[in-house]
Amino acid sequence: MVDAAVIKTLTKRDGRRAALVILRDWAMIGAAIGVALWAHHPAVTLAALWVVGAGQYALGDALMHEAAHGNLFATKPLNDRMEVFYGLPFLQSMERYRGEHLRHHGQLGKETDYLTADYHAFGLDRPHNMVWVWLLRPLLGWPALHYLAKLRQMPRKSTLRLLALWGVAVAAAALTGTLGLFLLYWVLPLLWCRYAFLYWSEIADHYNTLCGTRTRVNRVSNFFQHNKGYHAAHHRFPAVPWFNLPAAHGQLDSVEPGDLSHSPWKTWTQLRRPPAAAVAVEAG
Repeated sequence: MVDAAVIKTLTKRDGRRAALVILRDWAMIGAAIGVALWAHHPAVTLAALWVVGAGQYALGDALMHEAAHGNLFATKPLNDRMEVFYGLPFLQSMERYRGEHLRHHGQLGKETDYLTADYHAFGLDRPHNMVWVWLLRPLLGWPALHYLAKLRQMPRKSTLRLLALWGVAVAAAALTGTLGLFLLYWVLPLLWCRYAFLYWSEIADHYNTLCGTRTRVNRVSNFFQHNKGYHAAHHRFPAVPWFNLPAAHGQLDSVEPGDLSHSPWKTWTQLRRPPAAAVAVEAG
């Protein structure tokens, strides 16, 4: 039984902690780029691109997700204004993201849930080869085509803010002679690696589940992705900030064992099980 008093204590925001994790993710990105420039080796550069992409996903998706729910800072205006650190640099805007995401919470699995359309585009609502869908397609960069096309849905004011920030960034890179580095260490991982992480997360969260939502409790991925794996707890208690989601997970009435994953391999086996065994949150 859920203890309402406990959940209430878990909903307390912590702006200081939010600022620290934002700094941590930006520092991780900067460190990866620095190591790659120092090593000047193709293998290190490739690894750095994926570390940068992981940091971009952590900021532009995991923390943007927290801000959309008002879970980073105490006030909605502050969560919105800080999009310059976890939204616009990653081709996201709070206005568009919040509207789409809150509709997902209210309409999970219905035609109006954006995941229904995404899962159709991914080919998950018809016979498919999961090796192709889960492994090869994101490694080949296909998710960028899908997510970039959705930028057309961005409101005009958000588009203007995004263009302004990116215009300044590109101009600064060009003027300082670092445009090539900007394209290699920011744009490439953004379009290839970050979108791959987003694609994997969208599928893992809800596809082929027994109760509608999957919980992934792997400590390493949750450390870097701000506990985004505790997705069932998040859907049940969306006002609980990321750092309290493990505790909120313990407050769930029950956890479907078939939707609990402790490792990427376990998630993979759940994704591949016969769909007839799952409740199709038609999008997953």
